[in-house]
Amino acid sequence: MKQNGQFGSWLLGSWLFLFPLLTALGQPLNTVAQRVSRDDIPTRPATFRWVAPAALISVGLALSPDYPNSHFDRFYIRREVQDNIHFRTQADDYLQYGPVIAWAGLSLAGVKGRSKPLDRALLGLLAYGISTGVVLGLKHTTHELRPDGSNYLSFPSGHTANAFTGARLLDREFGGVSPWIPIGGYAMATSTGIFRVTNDKHWVSDVLVGAGIGLLSTEVAYRVYPWLKKALTRRESTHNSSFWLLKED
Repeated sequence: MKQNGQFGSWLLGSWLFLFPLLTALGQPLNTVAQRVSRDDIPTRPATFRWVAPAALISVGLALSPDYPNSHFDRFYIRREVQDNIHFRTQADDYLQYGPVIAWAGLSLAGVKGRSKPLDRALLGLLAYGISTGVVLGLKHTTHELRPDGSNYLSFPSGHTANAFTGARLLDREFGGVSPWIPIGGYAMATSTGIFRVTNDKHWVSDVLVGAGIGLLSTEVAYRVYPWLKKALTRRESTHNSSFWLLKED
């Protein structure tokens, strides 16, 4: 157990060291930030952004307890993992925040992303708000027992949803700056999901749906935010106009 904990700490430390190193090797961030504009940063096809989370959620639901395929997840996969991978670590408790820490760190470092700093912060809050709301709602509605029997909050994986929400934010904002940025973000998120299974805290279906929720929450935030911003701006403008009219009267 102690050896596993040391390995998890080593792995987490390696990620925190390797992520900025790989990013720096990919492209010099300061140079890129000076020469690119938001319009120059390429974007992924809209179909890819929506199909990936839809596929993850669909497969996860197909393996859930309400479907015949659940036997494959509940018995075969878990038995193979627990019999052959004798591994426990707390690294996933910290690694879930790796992508969003990188996202915030690049923002604070002044690296130019797709959105303006204030919009970027609000987009992050909205994405995590959607993801957290959906995850907590499902956990308390489905009451699914964890593989280790510790409680009935298994479905979906909140750790995995947090990690993939941050990874998609990182990809959305800084994917055009260096290819290593989204690679590192998604690798950390995937590692988080794998650890949740090897730690016997989640079924594979929980992790797949959690990943899909994280990705989808960020996409919804980017789709909804411009509308919210426009609505709030219009309301503020109307309020200010009414205020000055009353003042003149």
